[in-house]
Amino acid sequence: MSVQTTTETQQRILDIAKEEFLAHGFKDASLRGIVKKAGFTQGAFYGYYANKEELFSALAAPADVLVDQFKAAQQEHFNLIPAGKTETSMQLSTEYLYSFLEYVYQNFDAFKLVLCCSAGTRYENYVNDLVDLQVSVSQKYFAQLRRKKLLQGKVNPHFYHMITSAYFTAIFETVVHDMPYKKAKSYVADLVMFFNAGWKQFFTFA
Repeated sequence: MSVQTTTETQQRILDIAKEEFLAHGFKDASLRGIVKKAGFTQGAFYGYYANKEELFSALAAPADVLVDQFKAAQQEHFNLIPAGKTETSMQLSTEYLYSFLEYVYQNFDAFKLVLCCSAGTRYENYVNDLVDLQVSVSQKYFAQLRRKKLLQGKVNPHFYHMITSAYFTAIFETVVHDMPYKKAKSYVADLVMFFNAGWKQFFTFA
């Protein structure tokens, strides 16, 4: 019985905090106001969260899960090498992108917080961090493919970073602009077609 009460109490704090963070952003949201609206004392709040950023992180947790999913997807590309399926690299990337988009929309408010309201937290450079991760791992993947003569073509690393940044930013615009999921899928399909056509001018996977 006490576990259920604790769960309900914590959820109330999270619900109020989400409203405040979405309305005011992390920096301007008042922890005192959140606690007061939730109907608790400061002491009761600190029994659940050490500070305002820890509270924000609890709401933004799906964004951390997406990073783990993203890393797993990158590893799956390396698994294409021994499987002799590196020519499907772009197709695999596209399949994962749609699964990521679905996950983002299943946790829309969390990603809205991360993308629009996270200044002052560890999430404020979330998209840039994903871009850096993508660029770093991709360069290692491309290097392995070239050593095995499974990739033709090269691109300037700075250019690759800029285009990857543009791609990721464009994808997350679906959340920033509150696109309905159906519209977002159509928009992302157009992005995939546009960017993949461009990459084929630079790379040929064997």
